[in-house]
Amino acid sequence: MSNNPSPRPPWADWFDGRQAIQELPEQCARHCSAQGPVDDAVAYWRPKLQLEAPPWLLREYLRGYGAWDRAQLCDHKANLERLLWVWACNVQEDPDYLPYLG
Repeated sequence: MSNNPSPRPPWADWFDGRQAIQELPEQCARHCSAQGPVDDAVAYWRPKLQLEAPPWLLREYLRGYGAWDRAQLCDHKANLERLLWVWACNVQEDPDYLPYLG
């Protein structure tokens, strides 16, 4: 029997179960929630933050918005970008999300 701990999942820095445990930098939230298209900002910030999430949790969360169909929600990279965009908008617009703004 090995004494090596189990490897941490890639999203362990961002999520503990269903709970987000990181904050979005304020500059990221502003850039990714600006008026108009923010695809370039999201594409820049996602890898910079090394944002990762459990695929099942991401699909479940985004499905609740009703904006993407089942086939679209199969694309994990696109889902990470959708998550970043939604999260940035939420921290800018909803006071309940302020604890997630760094």
